Amino acid sequence: MSPTSPIASTDSADQWHPSYASHPDEVHVLIAGLDPVAATAALLLADAGVCLINVTDPGPVTAQDTATGPYPPALEGSPREYALRKLLRNRWPRCVPLSAPELFCSSVIPSATMLRSASVTGPIPQDLTVVDLAASPDAHLPTITVVTDGSVSLTWPLVPWYRRPCRECIVNAVRDARKVLRDQPPLDPDPVATAHSPALTTLTRVITASGIAVDLLGQSLNPQNTDMQNTWDAESPGTITLRYGLHQSTLTPRADCLCALDG
Repeated sequence: MSPTSPIASTDSADQWHPSYASHPDEVHVLIAGLDPVAATAALLLADAGVCLINVTDPGPVTAQDTATGPYPPALEGSPREYALRKLLRNRWPRCVPLSAPELFCSSVIPSATMLRSASVTGPIPQDLTVVDLAASPDAHLPTITVVTDGSVSLTWPLVPWYRRPCRECIVNAVRDARKVLRDQPPLDPDPVATAHSPALTTLTRVITASGIAVDLLGQSLNPQNTDMQNTWDAESPGTITLRYGLHQSTLTPRADCLCALDG
């Protein structure tokens, strides 16, 4: 089989067959939700040579988005998807950003991956903003989920779309993360930084986005990933990465949810 041959198939949802590309410009990435973490990951992917990026989030660029980057103040109030497409084109002229998730390729196309991003926009974990897609992506599409809660980020392991965490699981993870930080507060990288300071939020954003970009590219470009097994199932739930500035720890997904059967 050649390095660019499709690996994904239409087998049952119990089978996951990732595919890979031989060059970054063959990588297809769908990003749903364009908060600063996801936007930064998109820019890093473009820096690495990824040209085919499909972004969706009609919500406006907020003052918080511009305070911690990467959106410039001049784009405040613009739809996030428009603002990010503009940044991507300016950053890498060969990049062809779209805002048309309904046209995104399925997992049968080599190197297709997805980043699903959400954020907590209020004082309680239930104040969760998630960008809903009009149509569900291919069930086998390798997907990373990341959630931002102030200066904290939570990143789920790369799994097929049908194994993505549901809203309840995300809310529970945010609640668990807040408890971890309350019971065992990590040392701030800057002693002057407060829990939601722009400097700490920016640091968390850059570190988280860098890790996501590496994982997505690793999935798309590494032939060894054709043998990758599902890392989050009933027997092996995997871990969620919690980041807070330079602090990193892990959380175990709760096993009492059937969201893995959703979709």
